[in-house]
Amino acid sequence: MERENNYELNKRNKEGNLKIKKKSIDIKKLMNMDLKALKTKLSKRLKKANKIRTPEKKRKVIAFDIGSSMIKIVEGMYYKEELTIDKYITMKTPKGAVVDGEIKRSEELYNKLGQVLKENGIKAKYGICTTNSTLIINREILIPRVEDEEMDTVVRYEIQQYLPINLEDYILQVQVLSEEEINESKKLNVRVIAYPDKIARGYYDLLIKLDLRPYALDVNYNAINKFINCVDKNNEYEYNPKDSVAFIDMGASFIDVNIYKNGNLDFTRMIKAGGNDIDELLIEQNLIKAEEVEGFKIRNIDLEEPFEPINIHVREITDDWIEKIEKIIQFYKNKNMGEEVSSIVIFGGSSKLKGMDNYMTEKLGIKTIRRKGLSKIAFKSSDDSKRIDDFINVIGSVIRL
Repeated sequence: MERENNYELNKRNKEGNLKIKKKSIDIKKLMNMDLKALKTKLSKRLKKANKIRTPEKKRKVIAFDIGSSMIKIVEGMYYKEELTIDKYITMKTPKGAVVDGEIKRSEELYNKLGQVLKENGIKAKYGICTTNSTLIINREILIPRVEDEEMDTVVRYEIQQYLPINLEDYILQVQVLSEEEINESKKLNVRVIAYPDKIARGYYDLLIKLDLRPYALDVNYNAINKFINCVDKNNEYEYNPKDSVAFIDMGASFIDVNIYKNGNLDFTRMIKAGGNDIDELLIEQNLIKAEEVEGFKIRNIDLEEPFEPINIHVREITDDWIEKIEKIIQFYKNKNMGEEVSSIVIFGGSSKLKGMDNYMTEKLGIKTIRRKGLSKIAFKSSDDSKRIDDFINVIGSVIRL
């Protein structure tokens, strides 16, 4: 039997507080690695998506890339392979509201987001959240070749052998990667994503409180995967998507290293480090106030000027990041029988430090570029003051395949 999960929205009291309750629903073979257990029509069982294809609908969405320090928001639509972005917004995450992908202070986050949506005249009614967390488990495992209806049971048994976790606390999604024959026995190589139920519920609650219909919950490395395939696939002048290419999101608390090959996610790891390390250094040395640190970093730090005192200290921090990135790339190479990462694409806050791309190229011996622009997107907003490369994760989450 497949494990079934669903969420049913129930009114709780006269103040309109909301309560989420589990109910049986088929979430097998979730499309696009999106956790469609969070779809909106929760009073009905979802049709089996792997057997019934519903006609594509023209649906405008509001998508949130929720990080511990910053939140990126876009309003847009993906329809008939055309991506349109109406608005794109950044805001600071309320302090302590999100920790390692989990919402900890929901009321503060709701109040701030509600204010921002109102101020920017957001009209979309469908909501998407994308995030990442060290609590999200991503594993490739080999299982016996079985029929579709047996897949869930076999995967649950096998994953329990690898990980000492209570699977009742996770939403599982399985993607078949390949079929192999080992000792005359046919095996399936599958990717299993285990998404903590409590994190999923937190985002579901948030969207409902914002008066949005929860449409999908995405994971950043999957959003990037869709971005590569639908937006970035013609950028061979920068990198060849048929090769192993590392997309590195250099965030405030974490550095996400995601390696793609032939347009598919091949490997992913998170490093617990990021721009906050530099912020703390600058504040501790009384060089800048906390509220001015972002602008200061962009204006005053240059990794290609090694003799300035501040650059010396920042290079020490970035050297530690690069050492960890190098170990991940080496592990990937060893795991894949010498498969080389041919190029690196960096984005996110710390990628904007002057000279970061050249510095990483020098240190790693791998061509590193900073993603600066986007193609194949219709932007209706005339505001060009924001760096669009900050929105790769959230734009990718808008794409529904």
